[in-house]
Amino acid sequence: MENFSPLSVIQKKIIQRASSAVARIEPFTIFVSCVGILLAYLTGMYASGSIHSASRWMGAMLSCTSVITVLQMPSYEESIRPSIMRVVGTFLGAVIAYIYLRLLPFSVVGMLCAVFALEALCMLLDIYRYGRIATITMVIILLVKQMSPESDPIVNCSLRFFESAVGVGVGLGVRWSIERWNAWRRKLLHMGQSEDGQSVAMDTMPLRWGHLRVVMVASLGQLTGGALSTLIGVVLPLMQVVGHSHLSPLTQGILASMSLTGIMVGSILIGRWSDERGYLRYLRLSPAVILAGATVAMFSTSVVGLAIGLFMMGFGVGGGYSLDSDYISEIMPRRWRMFMVGVAKASSAIGNIAMAFICFYILRHWSAEYHWSGLFLLVAILAIVMLLSSIRFAESPAWLITHARREEAERAVRYFLGSDVTIGDVGSRSPQNVSLKAMFRGDNLRRVILSGVPWACEGFGVYGVGVFLPILIMAMGLGKDAEGVKHIASVVELSGYVNISVAAGFIIGLMLIRRLYHVRQQAVGFILSGLGLALLIVAYRMHLGAWVMLCGLIVFELFLNCGPHLVTFILPAQIYPIADRGLGAGLAAACGKAGAVIGVFLMPLLIKWGGITLALGVTAALQIVGAVITLSLGHRVMPPQEEQSEWRHDR
Repeated sequence: MENFSPLSVIQKKIIQRASSAVARIEPFTIFVSCVGILLAYLTGMYASGSIHSASRWMGAMLSCTSVITVLQMPSYEESIRPSIMRVVGTFLGAVIAYIYLRLLPFSVVGMLCAVFALEALCMLLDIYRYGRIATITMVIILLVKQMSPESDPIVNCSLRFFESAVGVGVGLGVRWSIERWNAWRRKLLHMGQSEDGQSVAMDTMPLRWGHLRVVMVASLGQLTGGALSTLIGVVLPLMQVVGHSHLSPLTQGILASMSLTGIMVGSILIGRWSDERGYLRYLRLSPAVILAGATVAMFSTSVVGLAIGLFMMGFGVGGGYSLDSDYISEIMPRRWRMFMVGVAKASSAIGNIAMAFICFYILRHWSAEYHWSGLFLLVAILAIVMLLSSIRFAESPAWLITHARREEAERAVRYFLGSDVTIGDVGSRSPQNVSLKAMFRGDNLRRVILSGVPWACEGFGVYGVGVFLPILIMAMGLGKDAEGVKHIASVVELSGYVNISVAAGFIIGLMLIRRLYHVRQQAVGFILSGLGLALLIVAYRMHLGAWVMLCGLIVFELFLNCGPHLVTFILPAQIYPIADRGLGAGLAAACGKAGAVIGVFLMPLLIKWGGITLALGVTAALQIVGAVITLSLGHRVMPPQEEQSEWRHDR
């Protein structure tokens, strides 16, 4: 029954108003506008600044102002002629300013006379409506001369005209990009719609923009989790360099494991609560918790405060993990279901790479070591994007069906996919109650072992090595020969390049996921990743050179993500019957996060006890254990013919 209490009505109105407000936000327009302003800023700061550094800030301001002026026009076609007139007016302003500076010294009265002459000339030529940027350009030229009396007037006027013209050109490019995107978006919105107007079933329909939107929104949790794990690996060595040199390996392990512990707890609790109260409210709550945790971490001055913030961020990320794959698997057409779940998982690599290079840039240019906690602002920004994306979302259709709210489920399907889509097979699902004890008997016990233990082995490697990748690279003597934060910056840069192999592994795995027997793909990935670590250990012990060690590390990351990291996320949905699938997938995920927590907790201790050799040796051995369990149980739990039958069914 739908709740009509006063509180629920007020809540619904607030959500509707917030959704309407968020609907007015155009992310692509904001993004390309920021890119345009950045290009204009760089033009003034570096292109013009290399010629006359004293006026670079004024040049950056003028170029950015020109971009903003063009973007105020309603369309690209309508902005072409005004933009040309602005360039002409700017040229006239530069000429008048040059004549003035050649004949007279700067004075306020002289500046006003020059403005009067320029505006009168623009009116005479009928370009006054577009001449405001010309007046701005001339005033800036005169002020630069006042600030730098030694500046050459011809250089000053030429640079200001160049900056203004470049800003106008960039503004036109941004306006053109926005219109091309809007046209493409209109095509996306009509993608997959039937021409005859007949209804289509949700499970068998072709892909539409609504499907892609669900994947993008659901993938933000994975992306944020990957970014957070990389950021922790950057913050820990920074803390040791600035103000926290007393951090012991045990403390490092506890701090690194806090976010993963939060992920494990959050995925279990929010997963259970969402089953009872609905997915949507927790899809919105999870980024709010991440934002709160990032805020705590930003303003923390102690290790305890940082640990609390990390746990809160992990709790929110874990809540997202428990919901994103459910949303994707319920909304996607059957033939795309597993692939899109894999795509969402692979998005974590984007977070790894982006966070590594952003941190490298900050460490290199902004001396972030003195306020390392401010780096968590990056996680806060991701949380805000997640929160805004979740406002314009709907409840899970499958959850609504299982709670006898079919009419709402049909509305949700139409909201996601279009008015011509019917709920299809989702409407026949019903909730299942499976006891935990039943999961550890007979065939289910083998399924628990096959889906859980290899996931734990993979989690040990992915997070144990991934979180401490900068520290491992430093311990191996890689990175530029520098000290302190400069050395950390070079190591973080190298970590970013290594993380590219993580994305490459996911891409290769997704290309193979519908072609290979998943048990074989997982086992081969385990074996080759273990061999990659063996090569790294041999190269380190025998001093074979940095490139050999990097090759071993890349082989490890490539095949770990091509095989186990991807397949362990997909396998539970294939090996468990529908009645046991929810609990089975939860147990498997809990095992995976337990392995990850153990990995990040033990990694600094293993380095202390036996150096790089012991830490990487234990990781390699666990990868082989994962391969042995996969090969020994995989053929019994899911023979190749059963998997092929399932893929044919999905198609």
